[in-house]
Amino acid sequence: MTGGDLHLHSVRSDGEWTPARLVREAKRAGLSTVALTDHDTIAGLEEAQATGEELCVRVIVGVEISTWRGVDLHLLAYGFDPTSADLREVLRRCRDGRRTRAERMVAVLARLGAPITMGSVERHAGEGAIGRPHVAKALVEAGHVSTIRKAFLEFLGEDRPAYVEKVRLDPGETIARVQAAGGVAVAAHPGIYGEPESFDPLVEAGLDGVEILHPLHGRKTRAAFDAYAIANGLARTGGSDFHGPRGTTPPIGRIAIEEAWIEDLRERIGRRREQARTIHE
Repeated sequence: MTGGDLHLHSVRSDGEWTPARLVREAKRAGLSTVALTDHDTIAGLEEAQATGEELCVRVIVGVEISTWRGVDLHLLAYGFDPTSADLREVLRRCRDGRRTRAERMVAVLARLGAPITMGSVERHAGEGAIGRPHVAKALVEAGHVSTIRKAFLEFLGEDRPAYVEKVRLDPGETIARVQAAGGVAVAAHPGIYGEPESFDPLVEAGLDGVEILHPLHGRKTRAAFDAYAIANGLARTGGSDFHGPRGTTPPIGRIAIEEAWIEDLRERIGRRREQARTIHE
């Protein structure tokens, strides 16, 4: 087994599979390492780690956090202490914001003549963090649209009438919180936000790495951010951003980072953990 996928989503946020199944599929694909990076929650971490121990697949602590820097900028946090009260508070704020956002969407949809209930949205979310896909599923269930894709095209997309902005954190503050909890902060799919140089302010704020391998990154984008990471001493990561077989991302195992990148990330996590321990002592 070799290589890793460090960008996976489960039913605990907006994915289709359980954390356990994600790890089992990673094992079947021959991967040595995964990270469950659900949006704003680590509720699936224990299940993923337990399955990883059973199957001898390393599961790195992870989460994907939404921040705002002129655009919706996602940060992947790895290796932090999952018991950190400070970071848990950050994630709670994000989840509370997600619920408020969904409630506002439900209200707007009612005015647009496409009523759904918050109870339906919550049922589709289950124990996961509420997101637009759950609102979309409620729209399909209510018969207002025939598919989730149409729900986004007609109502929930960024330029559609029921779109509501979500609560976003400052990226610099988020990086600091992640590092204080002994973790490292990595820019998720940076190629969709701009050129490498646009990340200079985040590097100055302490950004630890950038995601190089991602389904939305072409060859030129990967090469540009790889060179940027090397020039700035940043960790290089990657993953499929897999949400489920009905999504548009490749299957688990199709995108895998090399072992050298994984070991570099783990060494950086170790140093951050030691720094956080020293500060707290």
